[in-house]
Amino acid sequence: RDELFFTSNRLRRTDGSQYVVVSAFQLTKGTTRNLGLTESIPMANGAFRLANGNLVVTMQGDKAKPAGLAEYNPVSGAVKFLTTGFAGYQFNSPNDVVQANDSSIWFTDPQYGFEQGFRPKPTIGNWVWRLQPETGIQRLLIDGFSKPNGIAFSRDQKYVYVTDSGYIAGNGATNSVLPRTIYRFRLTESSEGIFAGERIVFCVVTKGIPDGLKVDDFGRVWTGTGAGLEVFANDGTPLAVIPVPGGVSNFALAPDGGAYVMGETKLYRLDL
Repeated sequence: RDELFFTSNRLRRTDGSQYVVVSAFQLTKGTTRNLGLTESIPMANGAFRLANGNLVVTMQGDKAKPAGLAEYNPVSGAVKFLTTGFAGYQFNSPNDVVQANDSSIWFTDPQYGFEQGFRPKPTIGNWVWRLQPETGIQRLLIDGFSKPNGIAFSRDQKYVYVTDSGYIAGNGATNSVLPRTIYRFRLTESSEGIFAGERIVFCVVTKGIPDGLKVDDFGRVWTGTGAGLEVFANDGTPLAVIPVPGGVSNFALAPDGGAYVMGETKLYRLDL
């Protein structure tokens, strides 16, 4: 479709309530349109293009509507919910999402929504989940985070990377002892299922927190931070810091090797 799909920062109505605008940027024309998903996908955040061409969007929810995952059809505009909770518990505020080669959907669920005042008190932890959309079976895959945020697979899908942005709380306060770290987990498939283990510290970023996360065709790991875009080799060695004014929340790698970069208030195009 030659379009870039993105979500806005949190915005406020005149009554103080918060909302998010979901938009599509047409790459050749340079035009942006509001997709009208503010109410149907409340407080949308991260997204990923599924194998079927639709988009899975993390839905942070609000105090009246549940959090979970929504699937958006960019042709028809239809929205359906893939999950809105687990065993009677509400999710916190799902943040980022990715699809594996086996069609399963993995997503992070930090408690930022509660700390930012638009979600109720949490009833479950800051965890990473796996959903099999064909069956609806979902389970907790990884715990032990302060705030799991970005998520991405290695190119061969032997590993999953997860950023932990606990260093900055939802109210903006910082805590130097909490993570600003990317962790790597080895994926193991057995007759009992898929497990994520062998947790290692992959890297720590230079400024702020690691937010959005991508792995390029060369296995390099990219993340958005307070400094801009930070790039690491597949062994965690720092390769580059590409400065972006105000830092980067998320980004999309382009097929030509460049990137579309979500600054806090601007969309940038990076040519490499």
